[in-house]
Amino acid sequence: MKKVVFFIFSVIFLFLVSETTALASSTVDVDSSQVNEGIVRVKFNTGTTRKVKLLISKGEQRVQYNLSNSEAYIGFPLQLGDGTYTVGIYENTTDSKYRAVHTKSFNVTITDVKKVYLNSVQEISWRQDSQAVLLAGRLLQEATLKKQQSQKNTTVQLTDREKVNVLYSYVVNNISYDYDKIKTLNYDYLPNIDKTILDKSGICYDYSALLGAMLRSQGIPTKMVKGYTTWTSVYHAWNEVYLASENRWVVVDSTYDAYMKRNNQLFAFEKDTNVYQKVKEL
Repeated sequence: MKKVVFFIFSVIFLFLVSETTALASSTVDVDSSQVNEGIVRVKFNTGTTRKVKLLISKGEQRVQYNLSNSEAYIGFPLQLGDGTYTVGIYENTTDSKYRAVHTKSFNVTITDVKKVYLNSVQEISWRQDSQAVLLAGRLLQEATLKKQQSQKNTTVQLTDREKVNVLYSYVVNNISYDYDKIKTLNYDYLPNIDKTILDKSGICYDYSALLGAMLRSQGIPTKMVKGYTTWTSVYHAWNEVYLASENRWVVVDSTYDAYMKRNNQLFAFEKDTNVYQKVKEL
């Protein structure tokens, strides 16, 4: 009898160990520890090959993202204002049907909404050691030194508009539009800012992610905006940049300006908001 009991116990123990191991390697988690800074971090690593959506909602407002397997936590912005948020992860089952994998609700109170647009998030992903971020730091350092030398004043610093112009000018002057890339992309494509720097080319999504990351890394609140504009018939991406000294957001479209520059056409740094129709921002 003792042998039978021991055998059953051993089987149960092995089952629990194997189940725990499976859960450890297939993790779904929502980290809400920094929500008051305007960011929630999600880990999804089940190994599924099905489409997965992340839905962030507050009341009737909803923002949807594609979600892929990753061993790391991925940041997503909380830009719907203060209140109770619900984050849901949904996996495709058949056709357009999805099942809930994980949901979590939490309260959010953000002291300064501009902080939302300084974070590294899924579509504007950067680290302090990213090549694009290191480049941004060098460009601003060089521009600051040049200004100090010209004014013979070692204490003078760049204004926020000057900082924006330095990084914006780099993107416009050095990144070319890749007309073939859009034909090869999957539905869940995400920009890689360091690859854009290396390739010196990209689509509007890459332009806006690169400029957004470079500016955010230097403490300048920047949005990526998606929608439509009068100069192209297809879905487009651009930026809105906050100028603290002027206390306002300005529309910046580095994709359009790079095109105009390469065709020797006139263009302006700040765009008319009336020719841009915003659908989504982050």
